[in-house]
This record gives sequence, C-alpha cells and structure tokens, in this order.
Amino acid sequence: MVKAFLTFLTLVTFSFAEKVFVIDVEGMTCKLCPVAVKKAISKVKGVKWVKTSLKNKIAVVVTEDGVKEEEILRAIKEAGNYKGKVIGSASF
Repeated sequence: MVKAFLTFLTLVTFSFAEKVFVIDVEGMTCKLCPVAVKKAISKVKGVKWVKTSLKNKIAVVVTEDGVKEEEILRAIKEAGNYKGKVIGSASF
C-alpha cells in the first residue's frame, strides 16, 4: 500500500516530467545503500531527479524522454549488490 501511495504521489508531484519510474530496490540494508544507489542512478544521462528510501526499499526516478528503464536498472546493479525492478512508470 505504501508503494502504491508513493507511486501516485510521485506521478502527481512530477506531472511536468517526461518519465517517472518507481523502482523496487532489493539489497539495500544500511544507510549508505540509498546513497550509493542514488549516486549511480544520477549518473545516467537524462536523469533529472532521484529519491531513494531505505525504509521502503525504493527509488523514484524522474527522467527526460528517451531514457530506458534498462539503463537505470543497469546503474543500480553496477552500484553494488542491488537488484532493481520497475514497479510503476508513467510518461507525460
């Protein structure tokens, strides 16, 4: 329920963005994990904004049009022992 609410809230808040991804991030276990994941996602060309949550184990990513979810998931994987799965997305 929390993830669904965060997805809805993000889509409403960033309705001006071209793409929004909500990603379940498996493997985040400490306070540094969300920092590493956020840093890796931020390096993907076209990413405008990233928010990560250790508590909810998610990342919310706002991108320009043309950024593929595979690019973001690859960045998450390369950040460490993490596995990402898109649980929500929208294009505007």
